[in-house]
Amino acid sequence: MPARLFLKSTSIPPATAMSLGLVNLASFVSQVIQIGVIDTLLPLALTNAGLGEQHGGMMLSLYWIADLVGGFFVAAILRKTHPVIPLLISSASFCLLVAVVMYAPQSVWVLPATLFAGVGLILRWVICDGLIVQLAPRDKVGRVVGFHETLMGLGIVLGPILIGWLGDDAFAMSGLAVLAGVIALVCAFFLPTIEMASTGKGAGAALRRWMDNWDLVVIALVAGFVEICFLSVLPLQAQRDTGLADAGLWMAAVFVFGGTVCQPLVGYISDKAGPTKLASLCFWLLLIGAVPMALAGYGVIAASIQFMLGVAVAGLYTAAVLIAASGRGQGYQVGVLVIVSQSYTLGAIVGPSAGTSLLVMVGSWALPVLVLGAAGLSIGLLMLRRQS
Repeated sequence: MPARLFLKSTSIPPATAMSLGLVNLASFVSQVIQIGVIDTLLPLALTNAGLGEQHGGMMLSLYWIADLVGGFFVAAILRKTHPVIPLLISSASFCLLVAVVMYAPQSVWVLPATLFAGVGLILRWVICDGLIVQLAPRDKVGRVVGFHETLMGLGIVLGPILIGWLGDDAFAMSGLAVLAGVIALVCAFFLPTIEMASTGKGAGAALRRWMDNWDLVVIALVAGFVEICFLSVLPLQAQRDTGLADAGLWMAAVFVFGGTVCQPLVGYISDKAGPTKLASLCFWLLLIGAVPMALAGYGVIAASIQFMLGVAVAGLYTAAVLIAASGRGQGYQVGVLVIVSQSYTLGAIVGPSAGTSLLVMVGSWALPVLVLGAAGLSIGLLMLRRQS
C-alpha cells in the first residue's frame, strides 16, 4: 500500500519507481552499517579495548580520509563499471571492518580495514546518490531526494540502536553486516549503469568547480562535521558523565531521528524558499540549540534539543544535494555531487578528532563550542556570498 500511494502521488512510471526502490534499498542497508554502526562502533569499541578516546576518534577520522581520497577516483571507476562492482567492493569493505573491530579491536588489521571501508563508503555513496538524481523526474527531484534522505537518516538512527542491543555479540554484529552487504549486492544486479555527465577534466577544472560552489562546500562540510562529531562523541560523553554509554547512544539515535522524520518538512521549506535559505535556517537552529544542549543533561529536554539539532543537520545536507542537483542552470553534474560528498567528508574527518580532543579538555561543553563556531562562521560566509 505505501508504495502504491507513493507512485500515485508522484506519478513516477512503475519501471522508474522500481529502479528507485532498489537504489534506495541498497543505499539504506549500506547506510545502516557504513555510517549508523561504524561511526559509533569504531571509536566506542577501540576505547573499550583500552586504546583511549582520542585513538578511537583519530581512527574514525582515517575512515573519512579514505572516503575523501577515494572521491577523486570514483568518477573514473563509475564510467567503466556496472553498479555491481563498486557495490561489491563496498559491501565487502564494511563487512570486513565490522568483523575486525568486533573480534580483534587491538590488532594491526584495524587500520587497513578502516581505510578499505572508507573507500567502499564513497563508492556506494556517489553511485547511489547519482542514480537517485539520474532516475528522478526533473519536476520531482526534491521529493525523490527528500525520500532518499529520510531513509538515510533512518539508517543512521538504527546504527546506535543496534549497537545498544547487539554491541556485545560479535557474531550477531558481524552477521548483521553480512546481511546488509548481501542485500545491497542483490539490488545492484538490477540497477542501470550511471550516466556520467560531461565535466571539465584535470586539477584546474576540479579546483574551479570547488571555487564556483564554495557556499555548497561550506554547507555540506558543516553537515558532516556536526553529524559525525555528535555520533562519535555523544556515547563517550555519556560514558564520562554517567559511567554508561547507553544514554549517549539513545541521544545519538534521537539526534538522527529528528532529521529523518522531518525530511518532508525540510523538502517543503526548500520548495517554497529555496535550498540556500533552507541552509541558513538550519544554521540558525544550530546556534539556538548549542548552549541549552550543554545544560540539559540526558532527560526529555535534552532529547528535544537533540531532535531539533538533528533536523538542522539533516536539512543542511539535503540543501547541499538539492543545490548540486539544480546545477545553477547548467544541469545536474556528477562532479558537483562529488563535491558535496567530499565536503561532507572533510567535515567528518575533522569532527571526531576535534570532538574527542575537546571532550578531554572541556567535558560536556565540547559539542556546544564546536557547533557555535561552525554555525556562526558559516552564517557569516553565506552573508558574504549574498553580498557578492
